[in-house]
Amino acid sequence: VHSLEVSITGFLNEQYAYKTSMDVRRTFKYKRENGEFIGAFAPYGYRKAPDNKNQLTVDEPAAQVVRDIFSLFVHDGLSKSGIARRLNELGIPNPTAYKRALGLRYENPHAKENDGYWNPTTIARILQDPLYIGTLRQGRQKVISYKVHKRAAVPECDWFTVENAVPPIVDTAVFQ
Repeated sequence: VHSLEVSITGFLNEQYAYKTSMDVRRTFKYKRENGEFIGAFAPYGYRKAPDNKNQLTVDEPAAQVVRDIFSLFVHDGLSKSGIARRLNELGIPNPTAYKRALGLRYENPHAKENDGYWNPTTIARILQDPLYIGTLRQGRQKVISYKVHKRAAVPECDWFTVENAVPPIVDTAVFQ
């Protein structure tokens, strides 16, 4: 009888975990479709609104760096390496160092080797991200299941893309 109780309890716990996982996924899907930000940390150039953690507002000091990156690339013709070098010479912290300087406990897989310096890859990521013209793209990765916590890439056609979801930092013409 005892092993039967354990089996039933295990089954009920499993069902509860599954149902909770589905509820959370449904909520996230709804928020993404409506242009609500669901990430733990706001992207560089933005902050979570103080009254609504699912809404992004412009973080002016970082937004100015984003505008400068676009200007150096578009108007001054600097390469991505040249822009990274310029920002490093000026002592401007890269996005990870900036978030940490704000007191955020920001971690990412590359953070351990992060030295606070800009690199061409980070510059390229900023120059190619339509977030800076107001288009929020989410759902680029997914957790495989509530049992397997590994992440898997999602095809671009399945991303949640919402235009005008956030205030733009650069003009569309400059972005193009």
